[in-house]
Amino acid sequence: MVLTETQLGLAMSASHLGKYEVVKLALKWIEVVKQTEDYRKLTQTELINKVLSDVVTNIATYEKIEELSKKMKKEVRE
Repeated sequence: MVLTETQLGLAMSASHLGKYEVVKLALKWIEVVKQTEDYRKLTQTELINKVLSDVVTNIATYEKIEELSKKMKKEVRE
């Protein structure tokens, strides 16, 4: 689900995270998911919107980022 700009603004303001924490988490999420199939085909604008949407809707959390990062590192080693 990608939020419109207005919805995203409202979601960010209602988020339990501060706006700088949302950006920090979004940057970490981008680093983890940018090579996955669903995210690789997106334009930069679409990627930013999708990632911010993921963060404010709790699809992307620090725990999920850590888990996915470990999984991807393990797959690279194999």
